[in-house]
Amino acid sequence: MPKRSLLLLLTVMLACPLPAFADTVTIGYFDPAAGMPGIHILSSVSGPVTPNSPINQILDHPLLVGSGFGFDQIIAMVIPPTGNVYSGSLGGPNPTFEFAFNDGFVPIQGGTIYLYATWEGTLTGNPFTFPTVWGASEMPSVKNGYTVTSQVLVCNTPNPFCGPFVGGGTVIGQDVFSDTIRTDSVTLTGVLPSPSFKITEMFAFSGNAGPPQGDVGAFIETTLFDPPPVPAPIAGAGLPGLILACGGLLGWWRRRQAIALASGRHNPHMSFAAASDCRTVGGGNVTIF
Repeated sequence: MPKRSLLLLLTVMLACPLPAFADTVTIGYFDPAAGMPGIHILSSVSGPVTPNSPINQILDHPLLVGSGFGFDQIIAMVIPPTGNVYSGSLGGPNPTFEFAFNDGFVPIQGGTIYLYATWEGTLTGNPFTFPTVWGASEMPSVKNGYTVTSQVLVCNTPNPFCGPFVGGGTVIGQDVFSDTIRTDSVTLTGVLPSPSFKITEMFAFSGNAGPPQGDVGAFIETTLFDPPPVPAPIAGAGLPGLILACGGLLGWWRRRQAIALASGRHNPHMSFAAASDCRTVGGGNVTIF
C-alpha cells in the first residue's frame, strides 16, 4: 500500500472512534409551593458502572431547596453486582439503582416536595422484573404527619425524568411510609423502552405545619433482571472502537482498490474522505418545564 494511503487510513481511524460506554444519573426536585415552572436539576453525572461510578452525591449542612425543605445528603448511584464504595447491591447479574436522602426536614409551614433521580442507559430485550427494597430509615420520635411516598417509574421521554410533571411515564410500583421506620421488599414488573431507557425513583416527602420539622430519611434500591442492561454509548472508546467503527471502511476501500486494479483504473490518490463524517454531539443541563 502506498505511504500516502497508509497515512490517510491512519488519519481516518483516529478520527472515527467507536462510542465508549457510560450511564447517566440525574437528581432533581419539584416544590409546588415554591412557584417553580418545572423540575429543577440539581446535579447530573455520567460514567461506566464501576465501584466508583456513576455516583451522584450532594452533601450540605443543610441543602435548602424549594419553599424551605432541607437535606444533609441526597445520593443516587448505579451499583455493580459486586457493590461499590458506598453500598452493596441486591445481588444477581445486573446493577442496582439506589436513591436516598438523609436528615430531611420540612419548613415550619409544612408542605410537600418531590425528589427525583433517574438512571439512563440502554438495554436489550423485555420484559424486566425489578426486585426492589425501599423504606424509611429515619423518623423523629414526635409524630407530625411525616410521610414519604416512594415510586419507581420507567419511560423514555425527552426529559431527564419520568413523572406527571415532565410528560409521563409508567409507575411500576409505589409504597408509603408514614411516621414510622420500616423496610419493605417487593418484585415489580415492567416493560422498558428500547434501546434507550430511563428508570426514575421518586420521593414525595411531606409534613404538617409546626415543630418538629425532622429528621427524616428514605431509600429505594431497584435491580434489573431478565435480561441484562447494556451500557449507554458516549463518544470516545480507543482501539476497540477504531477496529469496529472503521474496519468496514477499510474493507470497502480494499475492494474498491482491487476492482480498480482489475479494470486498469487504479487511482493512487483515492482516500477515505467520506469517512471523515464521524461526529460527537454534546449538551447541557436545563430546568424541565
